[in-house]
Amino acid sequence: MKPAMKSYLLSTALVIAGTVANADTGFYYGGGLSFSRANSQDGPTPPFGFQESSETNPALGLTIGYRFEKGNAFYGPEMDADIFLNSEFEFNSFPCSTTAFGPYYCSRDAVIRLRGIYGQKLNNGLEWFGSGGVGILFGDGASTPATTDRGVNAGFTIGVGLQKSIGRGKLRGEVIYDRLNSSLTKPTDAGGTEFEPDYQATTIKFSYIMSF
Repeated sequence: MKPAMKSYLLSTALVIAGTVANADTGFYYGGGLSFSRANSQDGPTPPFGFQESSETNPALGLTIGYRFEKGNAFYGPEMDADIFLNSEFEFNSFPCSTTAFGPYYCSRDAVIRLRGIYGQKLNNGLEWFGSGGVGILFGDGASTPATTDRGVNAGFTIGVGLQKSIGRGKLRGEVIYDRLNSSLTKPTDAGGTEFEPDYQATTIKFSYIMSF
């Protein structure tokens, strides 16, 4: 075989090997379903005494991120969101739409997480990963027993999960904890009184993610 042909074949093989090794590097997106248990209470200085509402509700999940690889590890930034439909918190079995007993959250529209992902490859296409970052909640908090007002909270989010290569993408399962206790937009009543409802939730989420 001529030296020029050998050089060409060697270069081609290196390119192919590099492409295979980095097949997962780049942008990815996905969707799924989450199921979470949330609690909300009336902030650090409750004017009505300690009151707490809660909700267990499914949500549609969206994910977009970028994956880097180094050896057996992978990492990168990710935006993850849960979109809630027909959300309503309760206190002592009383829904907020009927009567609110405290200035806690009555409903949630969405939770958006901006986080970093770090994980490692295992065997047979299986990977484990951890996540951490900031989360933002958009919802409505009770301002009187009969009215609600827009609220936005922020805080930290952490999670751990597994994902496995199936078909063209990866099936992912994870557990996420959100502690969003800083009020960015405070629910306010007609008299101008502001409230600072707290929020925390534990979520089980299943997603299917694919590379662009």
